[in-house]
Amino acid sequence: MGQTIRTTTALWVGGGLLVARLVLSLWAVFISTRLTATVTSDQRQRLAHAYLNSSWAVQSAEPAGRLQELLTSFVTRVSNAVGTLTQAIIALLSLTAFLTTGLAIDALGTLAVLVALSAVGSVLIPLRRHLRSRSRASAKANLGFAKAVAELGSLGMEMQTFGVRRSFTTRIDDLTQAATESQRKVGLLSSAVPPVYVALAYGAILLGVASLSLVASGQLAAVGAIMLLMLRSLSYGQALASYAGSLAANTPFLEQVEETIQRYEQAPAEGGDQTPPSTTPIELSNVTFKYEDGRVGLTDATLTINPGEMVGVIGPSGAGKSTLAQLLLGLRAPDKGTVTTGGRDLRNIEREWWTKRVAFVSQEASLITGTVAENLRFFRAGITDEDLHRAAAQANVLSDVTALPDGFNTSLGERGRELSGGQRQRMSIARALAGSPEVLILDEPTSALDSQSEALIRQTLGELKGRVTVIIIAHRMSTLDYCDRIAVVERGRVTGFDSPDALKTRSSFYRRALRGGLGAE
Repeated sequence: MGQTIRTTTALWVGGGLLVARLVLSLWAVFISTRLTATVTSDQRQRLAHAYLNSSWAVQSAEPAGRLQELLTSFVTRVSNAVGTLTQAIIALLSLTAFLTTGLAIDALGTLAVLVALSAVGSVLIPLRRHLRSRSRASAKANLGFAKAVAELGSLGMEMQTFGVRRSFTTRIDDLTQAATESQRKVGLLSSAVPPVYVALAYGAILLGVASLSLVASGQLAAVGAIMLLMLRSLSYGQALASYAGSLAANTPFLEQVEETIQRYEQAPAEGGDQTPPSTTPIELSNVTFKYEDGRVGLTDATLTINPGEMVGVIGPSGAGKSTLAQLLLGLRAPDKGTVTTGGRDLRNIEREWWTKRVAFVSQEASLITGTVAENLRFFRAGITDEDLHRAAAQANVLSDVTALPDGFNTSLGERGRELSGGQRQRMSIARALAGSPEVLILDEPTSALDSQSEALIRQTLGELKGRVTVIIIAHRMSTLDYCDRIAVVERGRVTGFDSPDALKTRSSFYRRALRGGLGAE
C-alpha cells in the first residue's frame, strides 16, 4: 500500500502477533476438544434416552448389537466429524486472512488465483459425492457386521457342541472382509482427495503466477509476495479439501444416528395419567393383535383374571402365549379390543403406577453384573434390606445367598455367571417379589430347570397362591398344579379358559398336554 515501517518495529509487531497466535491457537484447541466431548456426550444421551423411552415394539425389533454399535463407533465418527469441522473453520479463517493480504498487495493477481482455486474445487465435487455414497454403504456394512457378530457370539455353546468352530471362523472372516473392504474404499477415496487437489491447485497457481508475471513484469517483488501468499494459502486449501473428504465420509454416520433417534422418538412407550382403584380384575375383551410383519399374535381373545387368582397359560410354540403376556404387561397395545385393569383401559394407566404393582419373570434369567442386592433391587429406589431378605425367602433362594462369601453383598460376576441356572431363575423371582407386586407374570419359569429347582419354584408358587394374582405361561404341566384356571391358546385364539377339571373334558389340547403328547410344548 506504499507504506513502510522500521525493521525493529516490524520485529516487535511480529513477536506480538506470534504470542497472540499461540494464545488463540490454544484457545481454539480448548474450544475444539470441549465441543467434541460435548457432542459425544449429547449424542450418546439423546440416542440412549430415545431408545429407552421408545415402545417395546420398537425395542424388541432392534437387531442384537445395534444400539451398542450406534453408541460406540457411530457416535465416535460423529465426534470425529465435529473435530474435523472445527479444524476446517480454523483453516478457512486462515485462508481468508492470507487471501485478504494478497488482495491488499495485488487484487487482480489474487482474484485470478481465487478463480483458479474455485475451479479446482468444483472439479472435486463428483469425487466427494462418490465418497459420501461409499461411506453410506460402509455405515450399513458396519451395522450388519455388528449384528452378525453379536448373534454368533451368543451361540458359543452351540458352536462347541455341534463342532462348527471352523464354519464360525469362516463366517466371521467373510464378514470382516466385507466390512473391511467397504472401509478400504472409503479410505482410498478420502485419501485421494488431498493429493488430487494439490496437483490441480499447484497447476492453477503456476498458471496464475505466470499470467501475473507477464502483466506485471516490472513488479517482481509483488509477484514474489503473491506467489508466497498463494502457496501458503494452498496449504490451507489442501487442509480444507482433506477436511471436506473426511466430513463426507463421516456425514452418513451422523445421518444414521439422527434418523435412528427420530425413529425412536416417533414411537414412545405408551402411558396415560389414570390410576385405577386396583390392578384387578384384568380383562381382555375381543383383543386382536398383529405384528408389523403381518404375523398374527392374538385374534378375538377374551378372558378375565380375578384378584388373587392363579392362572396358567398353555399352548403350542408360536400360539400367542408370549403375545398375551406382553399385552397383559402393557408392553403392547391391541389393534382391536381392550385390555383393562381395575375397569380402566391399560393404555390410559399411568405407567409408573402400573410398573410398581406388576412384576415379570422371563424364561431366561437375566441378571446384571453386580452384587446380589443390586440384582434384587434392579435400579429401584425404596426397596429396603428387609424387602430383599423377604423376597429371597419367598423365592427359596435365601439359603443360597447366605452361603455366599459376603451374603447379599457378594458380587455375582458378569451377568450372574457365578450362579447355577436354578439359582439365577430363583434370583429372578426374588427380584420380582422384592417390589411386593400385586400381579406377577411368569413366562415358562421352569422350562430349563432340574427337578430340584423346579420343586423349589413350585413351592414358591404355592405360597403365593391367593396373596398375589399370578399368571404362569408354562411348558411343563407340573408347574400348573396350583392354578385355579388355565387358558389354552392355539393359533392365536383362546380355545379354552376354565378349571383344570373342566378342561379335561372340553379341551383336546389340554388332554394331549396331560398325556405329554405332541403340542404340550
